[in-house]
Amino acid sequence: MAVLEKNYPLTTSVITAMELYSGCRSKRDIKKAKELIADLPIQFVSKSISERAFELMKKFRSSHGVEINDMLIAATAIEGGAKMISKNQKHYQFLPGLDLLQYPLSEV
Repeated sequence: MAVLEKNYPLTTSVITAMELYSGCRSKRDIKKAKELIADLPIQFVSKSISERAFELMKKFRSSHGVEINDMLIAATAIEGGAKMISKNQKHYQFLPGLDLLQYPLSEV
């Protein structure tokens, strides 16, 4: 994450933060999750994010099998004008308007 911190302003979607917490199985896991996102601004779902996610869902559900969480995460980046990085490139690479960085990060 150091390369990202050095080269990009970091933020996270509330959906991503909640997904992180949903994977916690112990107090130790929760502590690690808290530490990971402690200094990150969290972007909450707004009306414009919801509307964009809904449009993406309608357009790509049948052709790409997109999921609700992924569309909310992508819409958060699109509406915020942010670059996005994800290990799950296939979930996002076809979305118009999304500035998706390659994973692993190669342009730095």
